[in-house]
Amino acid sequence: MAHNRMKWKDHVVERPKTYTETTNGDGSKTFTAAPGEIIQQGTPNSATNFNHLEEGIGDVDAAFNLLYVLAQAERRDFEARIAALETSVATLVSAATT
Repeated sequence: MAHNRMKWKDHVVERPKTYTETTNGDGSKTFTAAPGEIIQQGTPNSATNFNHLEEGIGDVDAAFNLLYVLAQAERRDFEARIAALETSVATLVSAATT
């Protein structure tokens, strides 16, 4: 299954990291976000979006592991063929010199 890329957007506001302060009756303070106007709504940091990333990473991991196993099997096959050819060449050279 193909992974559909998601274009992530930053959340951009007029006044980032700005808060209003309210003094409570017990002397404590409450800070409330006061970012002003939202200039660009960012992509939500949600389980759905993070799981989408995880699925894509999992697909790449599975594909890599399959490719690695196939490459190793092909390498072993090449090594066996080379060894067989070297044995054949050694036999021919030995027969030619006797």
